Formats: sequence, structure tokens, C-alpha cells
Amino acid sequence: MQGPDTRILVIDDHEDNRVLLKLILESRGFGYLGAASGPEGLAIARQERPDLILLDLQMPGMDGFEVLMALKAHSVTRTIPVIILTATYLEPKSVERGLSLGADEYLTKPINPDEILVRIRSVIRVREAERELRQLRKDFSSMLVHDLRSPLEGIGIALNLLLGQELAERDAHQLVQLARDQVLDMSRMIEDLMELHRAEAGLSLASENVNPRHLVADVAAESDLLAQSKGLALSWEAPDDLPLLLGDRRILKRVLTNLVGNALKFTHQGAVAIRITRMPEALSFEVRDTGPGIPPDELARVFDKYFHIQRRKERPEHGFGLGLAFCKLAVEEHQGTIRVASEVGKGTVFTVELPLTS
Repeated sequence: MQGPDTRILVIDDHEDNRVLLKLILESRGFGYLGAASGPEGLAIARQERPDLILLDLQMPGMDGFEVLMALKAHSVTRTIPVIILTATYLEPKSVERGLSLGADEYLTKPINPDEILVRIRSVIRVREAERELRQLRKDFSSMLVHDLRSPLEGIGIALNLLLGQELAERDAHQLVQLARDQVLDMSRMIEDLMELHRAEAGLSLASENVNPRHLVADVAAESDLLAQSKGLALSWEAPDDLPLLLGDRRILKRVLTNLVGNALKFTHQGAVAIRITRMPEALSFEVRDTGPGIPPDELARVFDKYFHIQRRKERPEHGFGLGLAFCKLAVEEHQGTIRVASEVGKGTVFTVELPLTS
């Protein structure tokens, strides 16, 4: 973010410094606010809420340290980034004190236009990234609450019907199945969340020989019941003479289980197919479905931790993408790659490539 909407407040008792900084900032498209004293600067900061503050440490009356403490003590100005300005002859302890009180950066006088612009842009970039991360976490928390509440509501409805009415055995059985499916949904969400947190903390990978055919066969066998319950065809194919992989079988199985589970979850008619292809220096695992597809503008973000793919409203599904974030981390820990290709209305293909050992 840069432009007149990005406003920088300069608090400095020397008018020459304020004039110089005003020229530098406005020539680069920043908005300028100025204050000749600490109290005036605090008042402007609380009223205008600038995007960044340039604060001189040496001022009569209320000095820069006092201003900085007051800024960080007030709820309105606490998160505004501050770059302190200090004379070269001041002791390093002055800079250390300023940084310890919450300043983000420091600059020494005389002012170098190029240096000050680099520092300003750097601090603003960091704060923008922090703001985006806070928003992502907020959105994620909302999605998590929503996605866990939905299956709970389904379970509650099913149990109320079972308790409150005389039902035919077939109807009662269907309600029990519904409640069971909702419990499985929540269990998968929680497992995805725990697995992702473990991966982010650093995966401790086992080093073992993994038979890729057996791996895919196990994943397909364990996923077949879900495929049958949705009326989907689930198939897999692989050459007979595939070499062994070196890696963590449990983690690799979790990756493929997530990919196949997602494909089955979002596919409502057609098929899901798993295929292994041998490449010169790697094995390619492909999971292809005939689901609704992913919009082009969302493809680049499907592996983001906090991203929620917008599925068709007429067939809403639960889930918040943590499984795909885990898949990316796990595959990269195996020195592999994962990518996705999709066409709306036709389906999606996830491809994992894992290197072969020499």
C-alpha cells in the first residue's frame, strides 16, 4: 500500500526537518502529517490514526521516549508502526531503549532520502502482512466454528427425530447413518487440524522403503465404502514393476487419503481415479475426479492454510482446506511437489511427484 491514502506523521520540533521530510514523502506519493511537539503529535496520532510515525527522540519538554511510551499505552495508537529518528552522536543505548519501548525501526540524522524510503516501505510491508494474517486467522476461526457447528446441528436433528417420534426401522437406520456421517465429518476436521499443527511444528519423518502399489491399494480399499455410499466408481492403476520409495509410509498414506477423500467428498456423480506413473527420476501419483471443479481464481490458493474453496451453493459441503495445507507440507518434506489442475464443470486433478532414490 502506497499513495495519498498512506499517511505518515512526522513528530519533530525542528521545522527544517519537517519541511524536508514533507518534500521527500510527498514526492513519493505518501500523505504527510506534521507535529512540532510530543503532545501535538499524540493528539494528531489519536485523531488521524496515521499508517506510520516518524518520531524524533530529542525534543524539548516531552521527548521521543515519552511520546513512544504514550503511543504504545493507548489502544488507538498502540499498533501504529514507529520509526525513531536519532542523531549520530547519541549513544547506541538510546536506539536500544527506543526499540525496547516498541519502535519498529530507527534512522540516524542527517536524513538520507533513499534510506528513509526503504525503511518506510519495509515497515509498512511488515505491518500489512501482519494485518492480513490477523484477518486470515479471524476468517479461519469463523469457518472452523461454522464447519463444526453444521455437523453438530445435523446430529441434533437426527437424535431429536429418533427420540421424539415412532419411526419405521428403515427411517431410524437412515437417521443413525446421518448422525454417524456427521461425527465422521467432525473427526476428519479435527484430525486435519491436529495433523497440520504437527507438520508445522516440524515433521519427524521415518526413513523406510515404501511399496507404492501397496500404498495406493490400501488407500483405495479404505476409501471404497465412502465411494459406494455416494454411488461413485473408485479405481486405481499402477505398473507392476514400480521401484520402492524412501519415505514415511504413514505420512504418505495420509497425503493420498486426504486427496482421495476430498475428491470423493466433492464429487456427486461419476468417478474418482488414482494412477501412478513412473518418470525418469520420480513417481507421479495422480488423483482425478469428475466433480464440480475449482474456479480459476481460486486454484493458486487451494494449499493455503486459511483458504476455503467456494463450492456450489446448491450442494454445500463442510471442510476448511487444512488437509490440503498438510499435504503440501508433507510432500515438500519428502522433497516432492504437489500441484492442481481443474476445469469448472469437468473435474479436478491433484498430482504428487516424489523423487526416486538412486
